[in-house]
Amino acid sequence: MEKHYKSHVIISSDRASQGTYKDESGPAAQTWLKKHKFKCTGITVIPDDDERLRMEVLMALHEVELLVVSGGTGVGPRDITPQVIKSVADYEIPGFGELLRQESLKYSLNSYLSRCGAYVKNNKLILALPGNPKAVTEQLDILKDLLPNALCALRGECKHRNRRGR
Repeated sequence: MEKHYKSHVIISSDRASQGTYKDESGPAAQTWLKKHKFKCTGITVIPDDDERLRMEVLMALHEVELLVVSGGTGVGPRDITPQVIKSVADYEIPGFGELLRQESLKYSLNSYLSRCGAYVKNNKLILALPGNPKAVTEQLDILKDLLPNALCALRGECKHRNRRGR
């Protein structure tokens, strides 16, 4: 990747925000981002609260091109991330969620319960990923060849198609 896109990580977790357990998803995502030449501005840990998540997403998008939100993508009663992000986004990119669920099947049948995906707000990319550190890394790996092209396209700078090697 030629450009060093700015990124940030938000962890949406009641237990991590209360200190019930140490968040490991944020550091896993941050490590992956730095390894893949993204400038990561940090990690914000918040409870599963729709107003707080909405506010943090909108604030982070003023500073970054890529926002990774980890946690709250399942089907539990406190899993609110996808619907909150969708409520502030300009649009969803359905193919990201489809790809993540399809490719995650090799790791877990629970991928069918995932509501992970991607959204766009003001030409910035928002990823909604699971709250498990292993799953965050796996899903970022699934997207690693697609992310640079998506970010380039959102800037209106892409002049080529992202071809698959065969």
